[in-house]
Amino acid sequence: MNKSEKFWDFLSKNYDNGSDDQSGRKDIGITKKYLNPSDSVLDFACGTGTLSIEIADQVKEIQAIDISSKMLAAAQRKAAEHKIENIYFAHTTIFDERYKKESFDGIMAFNILHLLEDVRQALQRINELLKLGGYFVSNTPCIGEKTAFFNRLLFPLFYLPGKIGIVPHINVFKISELENLLTGGGFQIVETENFYDDGTTSHFIVARKIKSLSPDVRI
Repeated sequence: MNKSEKFWDFLSKNYDNGSDDQSGRKDIGITKKYLNPSDSVLDFACGTGTLSIEIADQVKEIQAIDISSKMLAAAQRKAAEHKIENIYFAHTTIFDERYKKESFDGIMAFNILHLLEDVRQALQRINELLKLGGYFVSNTPCIGEKTAFFNRLLFPLFYLPGKIGIVPHINVFKISELENLLTGGGFQIVETENFYDDGTTSHFIVARKIKSLSPDVRI
């Protein structure tokens, strides 16, 4: 077990802050507009399953993955409580070879891109797994924005521990940087919205895959 997995396992017990009622979240509501009953969806870094559970009745099936076994255990309990049977949980990463090229109609990545050490590599993999015309939906804290006062103050406290692996790596994204990564990675941005909570700026993006990338191309 690596240090990142231990960190998220430790947080899993209180991750939902005592509430599973996420149905009012606007980002989830917007996401549902881009889903179809025949869709196969990948929920990248599914955590305790909030997103997967909310969209399960909108799609054919969901592959929900996470590196934290305890997060997944909580997600499986929640899915069972809601009697949902079309979510398939896996303790793995997005680079798992079981997932084949252009096998998903939609890929969701909520609150994960800012924690990846190699965002470009992950986006390249997302492009590979997504069907042409499929949607990539993400919601990402953008700590580099001037409005993200709370995150900017906390960042120094996390930077050094992140470097040595005590807490996850953190990317200080600006919104423009995040969008440029997507448009340079074979995606067309079709909808965006900013959400502000306690001084945090989260940038919500719906992007459509418009081209496949050559395996030797680096975003």
